Amino acid sequence: MKRHVAMALAPSALLVAIHAAPAFAESDAELKQQVRALTERVNELEDRGHVNLPAGTTLTFGGYTKLDLIYDFDQGQGDTTFVPGLAIGAPDGGGFDAHVRQTRLNFRTDTQTDKGPLTTFVEIDFFGTRGNDVQTNSHRPRLRHAYGRWNGWTTGQTWTTFMPIEAYPSTVDFQGPSGIPFIRQAQLRYTFPAGEGLDVSVALENGEFSGRGVVGGATVPIGETIGGAFSGNNSDFDQSPDLVLAAKWQQDDTLLRGALVLRDLEAPRQMGGDSDTGWGINIAGGAPLWAGGRIVGSFTYGDGVGRYIIDGAGQDAFVDATGRLNTIESYGATAQVSHDFSDKVTAGLSYGFYSVEDTFAPTDSDQHQTVHASIFYRPVDRMTVGAELSWVERELVSGASEDATRLQTSVQFSF
Repeated sequence: MKRHVAMALAPSALLVAIHAAPAFAESDAELKQQVRALTERVNELEDRGHVNLPAGTTLTFGGYTKLDLIYDFDQGQGDTTFVPGLAIGAPDGGGFDAHVRQTRLNFRTDTQTDKGPLTTFVEIDFFGTRGNDVQTNSHRPRLRHAYGRWNGWTTGQTWTTFMPIEAYPSTVDFQGPSGIPFIRQAQLRYTFPAGEGLDVSVALENGEFSGRGVVGGATVPIGETIGGAFSGNNSDFDQSPDLVLAAKWQQDDTLLRGALVLRDLEAPRQMGGDSDTGWGINIAGGAPLWAGGRIVGSFTYGDGVGRYIIDGAGQDAFVDATGRLNTIESYGATAQVSHDFSDKVTAGLSYGFYSVEDTFAPTDSDQHQTVHASIFYRPVDRMTVGAELSWVERELVSGASEDATRLQTSVQFSF
């Protein structure tokens, strides 16, 4: 709007300057020079590109570029730590890797309406299909968020209401600690104040069965996005959305949050069509410990809630050879202690744990552990340099286990 006003007033400013010029110009040559300069300025304003927005709407672009430099001491874990992918009994290997896939681009609009502010937000990163590291590194973009908010309503794709994003540990590694809820998915959410510092949210979210089953003696994945014989949009399960309830209380720097998810888990008709109810609870919080010190923590427990927890995908339930659907009991816990040494240096120590009680086979993961020791240095505004030493461990139902250590550094420029 300011740009349009400036362009509209420019001709008037030129006329005023012409008439006023004799009072300031000592010669005709100086007057002509002033007119020439003002004319060039008007032409520059008229030729400049601009974005047309509705009246009362502002547009903000944001994001960052991030370079990750990684060295795996034991075995390669990929561009992020992924505990379920650790190969049991693999020979020591590892090595160096570098990528910029966490780089993000987003835009946000804010519109003032006669019934309250309206916000939209869209964000992508580059953790889609991986590109060719040998030549082009043409990583495909991936949708992270796409939602609108108005008068307490949130519609679109964003963090699940079950996820305590306010108590999420900060790590250099993109994946972060095991054992904490982490999902972005389509949803319809309503949030309303219920007291001083207390907000309550109710949401209907995309229900996606993430498990396995037995067909003709063979094990196949169950889930539209996991693959296997019953993948795809016409898989004839996920009959109902997941229902999520959450309440958050915050006073100054102290936070307490609780969430509940209820799920209708339906086996594919080809496996007998059995069904059961899945559920999960999460309790999370954060509080200052001392001057510059802070702790955040999260605990999750449930039956049939595996995919809502980091490293739990594929462990909602399984369908046995008789066609019975068996939900999988699981729980996870995460905590981080951090300290701000100054406004430029922050360090943190994070621990994550995930475990299942009912498993499908001796080769299934029984529990995961992660430790991240991180430090962040901000030499100037909008620039962050990070360094982190992480250790992860995977243990199978059979008792076999594997661990791996990684050193990761990063340089991030925000805009």
